[in-house]
Amino acid sequence: MFEIIFKIVFVLFAILGIVEAFRMFLFWLLKTKNPGRFFLIVSMSGHDEEAELVLRSACERIKWFPDSTAQLLAVDCGMDEETRRICEIACYELPEIQLCRPDEVQNILCR
Repeated sequence: MFEIIFKIVFVLFAILGIVEAFRMFLFWLLKTKNPGRFFLIVSMSGHDEEAELVLRSACERIKWFPDSTAQLLAVDCGMDEETRRICEIACYELPEIQLCRPDEVQNILCR
């Protein structure tokens, strides 16, 4: 019984490995000289108890992108003072986060 479960898990991991290798090959094949800039935008409003978790989770997501030059924009859509302080602390600790207002997003994207 244990051998069957082990073989099933092994086959699943082998399939995942093949899929990941294929994905890496496609990214390599489609790579250009000008990859552009990549932004992940998170908007927050009001009081958000999980603001730090949201920002740290988003930072981890952008680290998995190929040629990780991605930047995280935390957009202040009317967040309260406590949430804003948490976001400012996260911006200080994690350089890929930039805190901005909705009217600043276009300027940041067009730089």
